Amino acid sequence: MRVIGLLSWYEEPASWLAECVASAARLCDHLIAVDGPYARFPGAVRKPASGIEQAETIAHTASGAGMGCTVHVPRQPWWGNEVEKRDFMFRLGSTMTGPDDWFLRIDADEVLTQVPADTRTLLAATQQDVAEVTMWERDDLDSQFPIRVLFRALPGIGVQQAHYVVTAPGESGTRVLCGNDTKHRADPAEALWDVRLEHRTRQRSPLRRRLKEDYYALLPEIEQVREL
Repeated sequence: MRVIGLLSWYEEPASWLAECVASAARLCDHLIAVDGPYARFPGAVRKPASGIEQAETIAHTASGAGMGCTVHVPRQPWWGNEVEKRDFMFRLGSTMTGPDDWFLRIDADEVLTQVPADTRTLLAATQQDVAEVTMWERDDLDSQFPIRVLFRALPGIGVQQAHYVVTAPGESGTRVLCGNDTKHRADPAEALWDVRLEHRTRQRSPLRRRLKEDYYALLPEIEQVREL
């Protein structure tokens, strides 16, 4: 069994990228890092890729941690926005995985802060095709909640409708591994809540937070969720 990390990034501080990649190496054998802005992200057309130093930081950190690395840098924005970018990561990852392998979906503002020694053993033993970890944020309440970020490398796995909707073909139709509770009936997940993933978006600069808010204000137009 191998675990392949799927990292989405664009214009991130080198220190954040290094810490994210180093944390992923605690669980992953190989990392696929995909650069580039969503087409509707402010300034995307003017700068369709991050600086080369960011890709180098990712590659060097992965190498130093003993983890393989594949970096994809596009020449244009992701015209299908976040859905297209995440779907591409899964499809690229599927070219180097077998039926016993797993994907870890991670963003550049996320860091694995706790990975118990038996995590890979539990993944290898589970009958489920998706697993939950605990996401937490540093704020006044130290909020935390379960989130699905580990997915078995099933044939045809991908993202559709919305950036968080992960699906795969099934015997009787489309299987939803992670979806919208009001529209989808998701498959049961293995609970790996002792694995902790910190979300650092609130630590971003005021400008970056504003740009993100401007993009996410467009989600009702960009992403339409419906029954599958």
